[in-house]
Amino acid sequence: MSDILLSNQVSISLFIDFLLFLLLCVALFHTLFILKGWKRGATTSCQYGLEKRSYLVLTIISFVLVCKIILLIFFTYTLNELSNIVPGAMCAAGVVSSNSYGNPTLVLKLIIIMLILLWLALNKQDQKAKNHPFFKQKLYFFIVIFVLIAVELFLEVLFFTNISTLTPVLCCSTIYKTIQNKSPIPFSLSIKELIALFYLTYVFILVFAYAKKRVLLFVLSVFYTYISYYSIVYFFALYIYELPTHKCPFCMLQSDYYYIGYLIFGSLFVATYYCIKTSLFSFSGTNRYKITISYTVFILSSSLPFWLYFLKNGVLL
Repeated sequence: MSDILLSNQVSISLFIDFLLFLLLCVALFHTLFILKGWKRGATTSCQYGLEKRSYLVLTIISFVLVCKIILLIFFTYTLNELSNIVPGAMCAAGVVSSNSYGNPTLVLKLIIIMLILLWLALNKQDQKAKNHPFFKQKLYFFIVIFVLIAVELFLEVLFFTNISTLTPVLCCSTIYKTIQNKSPIPFSLSIKELIALFYLTYVFILVFAYAKKRVLLFVLSVFYTYISYYSIVYFFALYIYELPTHKCPFCMLQSDYYYIGYLIFGSLFVATYYCIKTSLFSFSGTNRYKITISYTVFILSSSLPFWLYFLKNGVLL
């Protein structure tokens, strides 16, 4: 058994994950039973019983999915704590890259959280309507999320059990260093082109949001998330750390940098969520307002360290 499993944080994280998964298994069993017998508009006693059962099932699903969102924050905290016992790791970056399961687990967790938020939004929309038009859709959607959570739990167990406390891992400075003659930036963009694209895409997203272009808004918001990650790691991070060689998306989550990473990545995630939600559901004025605010918070929190450093020192890193 891996020594990592003796860590309190890992034990708690896995225990809660398994407990939540068991609750989801119960919800899945009843979901399949409900889908098999559900007949909208029927007035039979069987339909009445299914409606009562569905209320309990949806309550369980909502509770578990909200807990999964909170657990992501604890998972991030656990990674940072493990960097203290994994040799060579200076932050969560070294822990995540310690084996081939780390990055897939983290990416899958983020995808699941996005899907959970969309499910909660769909459930809210369905409960507002009198005839529950999305009832079956949200149950099928839940089954998809359940399968992904099962895969996530499997990967998470493999990830934690394959972390060694004896073999040194790479530190973040090595993981994110720029290799000579090989640019890590996508599409072979220069730094200037990347940052120009970073700000220009932000403008176009707001234009598409107010012009109610569903497909363009959806595609551009996903693309912007991808571009933003590289912009933060290979440009804005330098000014957060004030070091030209420090490029890490995890260190900025620590107290040494006032947890600014949570604000940067959190606002980006929220903005992407509202774009996808708006593209799929409705272009209400409130949603456009939320898109504008969340993306603006992301832009400001990312750019502020750069502008403060430049105004103070008058040079670029």
